[in-house]
Amino acid sequence: MARILSCFTNCYGPDGVRTAARMIREAGINHLELALRGHNLGGLVIPESAVVTEKADDATAQAFVDLLAEHQVKISGCNVGGADIRTEEGVAITERRIRFAARWFNVPICVTGAGQPADAEQRQTVVKALRHLGDAASEVGITLALETHKGPTENAAAMLALMEEVRHPHVLLNFDTGNIAYYNAGVDPCDELEKVKELVRNVHVKDNRGGFEDWYFPAVGDGGAVDFSRVGSILDGVGYKGAYTIEIEGIGGEPEPGLEERQRRISRSVAYLKGLGY
Repeated sequence: MARILSCFTNCYGPDGVRTAARMIREAGINHLELALRGHNLGGLVIPESAVVTEKADDATAQAFVDLLAEHQVKISGCNVGGADIRTEEGVAITERRIRFAARWFNVPICVTGAGQPADAEQRQTVVKALRHLGDAASEVGITLALETHKGPTENAAAMLALMEEVRHPHVLLNFDTGNIAYYNAGVDPCDELEKVKELVRNVHVKDNRGGFEDWYFPAVGDGGAVDFSRVGSILDGVGYKGAYTIEIEGIGGEPEPGLEERQRRISRSVAYLKGLGY
């Protein structure tokens, strides 16, 4: 079964999505997971001007679609998270991003988050929001894949509990191989993946050295804590057809790597994964 290797546009840092479109084929692949918002976390700062957001006018969106076509790059999915879905405004923003992704990029997957509800009441608000967003996604042929983040999706047990509550065919999982160890001490990411493998619709291929809350996300293959051969085998076993999206969030405390180093890390990650059969 052919595996789709993709790269999250955030790997290009402040150079943004247009640079990603121009350069990703030089790294050895032709798929991107497209961020639809800026970013400011863990030292990674991406201004909104460096991405194409749901607020873009038709001319701006079309120009980016044309750029993708020029460089023969495909969008494997869009990353629409970041808004607080405990609020009506956050739900509305996320829904607009989903519909924007469907209109312009015809993607099967949108990656988003489940938030961090502080209590049972907020959790029910989140569950209701995810069902609503699942309905909206279903209308445009998209499945939401919930990112591995602190709270309702931080490990397999939490993911399974949330899926049981939400019970929506268009709300499933994005499994992040690096975030599992970051949020859980002494947990093997592959063992966690085994427990949720049938619910996974997108994968963030992120490496680390296995430390709890250790911001160490280098080129894939440089961390050593994730058995990526086993990741692929587990998902092959359930007929997974989604993308394996490289995500490199950098190393805590390091200076901004710059575009040349970012491209080197992406290229090295692609080569490493291809060497494992991806």
